[in-house]
Parts: sequence; structure tokens; C-alpha cells
Amino acid sequence: MGKLAQIKELVQKSEELVDEVYKDLVEEVDEYNEIVQKLQMTQESIQLATLPNLQEAFEGMENLPEVPMEPQIEEDQESIKKLDIPRKYEIQEPRTGLFGAKLFGFLTFLIVGIGAFVVGAMMKKIDLMSMNGQNWRQSLEDVLGFYSSLITQSSDAGPALGSVVIAVAAIGGGYLVYFLLANSAASKNLTKAQEMYQSVKEWCEEQRSLIEKLRSLRMRLKDALYVLEGNRIFGEEFAARVKRVRFFDGDDYMNLSERPKEEVDSARLLLANLSSLAHQKFYIQDFALASSIQSILDEARTLMESIKEKIYG
Repeated sequence: MGKLAQIKELVQKSEELVDEVYKDLVEEVDEYNEIVQKLQMTQESIQLATLPNLQEAFEGMENLPEVPMEPQIEEDQESIKKLDIPRKYEIQEPRTGLFGAKLFGFLTFLIVGIGAFVVGAMMKKIDLMSMNGQNWRQSLEDVLGFYSSLITQSSDAGPALGSVVIAVAAIGGGYLVYFLLANSAASKNLTKAQEMYQSVKEWCEEQRSLIEKLRSLRMRLKDALYVLEGNRIFGEEFAARVKRVRFFDGDDYMNLSERPKEEVDSARLLLANLSSLAHQKFYIQDFALASSIQSILDEARTLMESIKEKIYG
């Protein structure tokens, strides 16, 4: 396989690798951003609707036991946010030196052609300075005839063979220069293509690693969204239950029977959890939720699962 063919093959392989990995990367970033947006929207919904509903449900109720509220964590790290899609690896086929090879090949063609004409004119004792629009054709035929005579060994040889001689010499010289320079450029470009392919593979490995980290983090955030959404749904439901309890059983917690008290207690715990979750920043450390955030989510999940168990058995 020639060097140019090897270069094209390496470029094609590089493009296929980059396209495949970049497609997966874009999809993963889009899915990650979607989860982040849903988390933010859920928190906003809890702040604007669920918490006010719960707080309203308890407003004016007497003898309520205090429920310890989880303090909001303040840390220096920024909360999660959407990611910009990374730039795609730009692949350019190495073509350094090819234009120069063509240029110098063409210049050599001109130099050899013109040089052959000048030498022929000198041998025929033609004054180049005296050439004009009237005698240039005759001068050209004389020079071409000179080269023809070198081949035929006849002083009466026509210009046709001489034109072939000059053309072959000029084209051969030009092609030789082009070939040598192009071959040298091809060797250099092949080395660059090999280096580029290696760089592409390293880039792809880095992006695959990033994809895996984002996928793992996305699943963690998806789980966090499940906990937030579950607590939000139960918060809305138990706000209505507290209002029902108060309507039928009164506003004094101490006078409630066991079952209504359990519902009020669950609602108070939901209020405490949602007050923390609604304003909680989701800090990321090494592509994972901070342990302190995970602890809050675990507690909220435990409450959610216990309420679910009581309702569904």
C-alpha cells in the first residue's frame, strides 16, 4: 500500500473513531443535562407549591411536636449545572509539502523548457534580443530543428522531433522534482497521520472515560430525582390529609386519635425533608454526589419508602 493510501486509511479510521465516540458523548451529555433540568424544576416546584401547601395545612394547628429540621449545607463548591457539549476532535488530512512539490515541479518544467530553448538558440547563433513578432516562429523552428538534428544526425531535420525532445526533457525534469519532493512530503505526512491517529485514540479513550463517569453520575442524579419527586408527591398528598384530619377531628394535635396522629406526623416529617431538599445544592465530588448530600437523600428515601409501605402494605 502506497504512502498516500496509508494516509487516507488512517484519516478514515480517525474520522470513524471520532464520529462514533462523539455521538455517544453528545447523547450522554444531553441525557445528563435533561436530568439536571428535571432536578432543578422539581426543586422549584417543591419551593413554590408543595412547601406552601404543607405549611398552610399546619397553620394554626395546636400542640404540634417539634420535628428537627435538617440544616441546609453550605459549601464552597458549586451546585450541579448543565454541561456544554465538548468540542469535537478536528481531523485534517496531512498535506504539507504537496503544493510545494507541484509548484517546484512546474517551475522545473519551465526552467528546463526555457533553458533548452536558450541553449538551442545559442547553438544556432540566434540573437535572443533580436527576436520579435515577425521572426520568433522561424527562430523557434530553428531551435527545435537543432534538437531534431541531434537525434537524426541530419542538418535538414524538421522541428517536430525537437519539440518532442524538449517536451520530454521538461516534463521528465519537472516530474522528477515533483516525485522527489512529493515522496519526501508523503513520508512526513504519513508520520503526521500516524501521530494524529494515536492522538485520536487517546482522545477517544478520554471521552469514553468521561462518558462512563457522566453515565454513573446521571444514574445517581436520576435516583436523587426519584427521591425528590416521591417526597414531593407524598407532600402534596399529606398536605391534603392534614387538612382532612383538621376538618373532621379538630386543630389540637393532642386530641387526635392514633391514625390521624400518624398522618400528621408523616406530614411533619415530609415538611422537614422537603424544606431541606428544596433548597439543597447537589455538590459533585469526583463525578459523584458528595457524601453529605447522599446522606440527606438516603434519609428522605427511608421516609418515602416507609410511607409507601404503610399505604400499599
